Amino acid sequence: MFETLIDAVNAATTQQGVIGRLKLWTRDAGLEEKTSDIEGQFLADPTLPGLIIREGREIFGILSRRALFGTISVPYGREVFIKRPLREMAAKMDTAPLMLPASTTVPAALKFSLTRPDELRFEPVLVHSAEGVKLLEMHTLMIAQANLLEEALGSRDRLLEKIKAVVGGR
Repeated sequence: MFETLIDAVNAATTQQGVIGRLKLWTRDAGLEEKTSDIEGQFLADPTLPGLIIREGREIFGILSRRALFGTISVPYGREVFIKRPLREMAAKMDTAPLMLPASTTVPAALKFSLTRPDELRFEPVLVHSAEGVKLLEMHTLMIAQANLLEEALGSRDRLLEKIKAVVGGR
């Protein structure tokens, strides 16, 4: 009986605790787009965490909101980059982003993300699924992890109550 209860708790958590079920972003841009156009996209949608940058059909990297605004806010950054193609900012992009399958569990994805170098630790992650590559914001991943922990603690408490009822009923 106890194994059945534990298996049911684990199955529910595993099915819902994968990154492919989280809110993912599909916005992308090409390296030849003007930086001002990219800035406009970020200004128009304050929730947009970043863009998948493509070179033709291939993924070149990720440009996060933080990276773009950080780059154009340094002295002369705006003057240098804003009217030029995104390609000019290539050195400021994450050209080797963390890419995980959509079936990756939330805890595993969070562990992988947090083991990245300091400057990339909280940058968005690419999620590969059957529908294509999408962007996962770290904030969303951390909230999902907190929710899973809360669910696990609640499940544990309910399981302990059931065990006490069974043991106490003997």
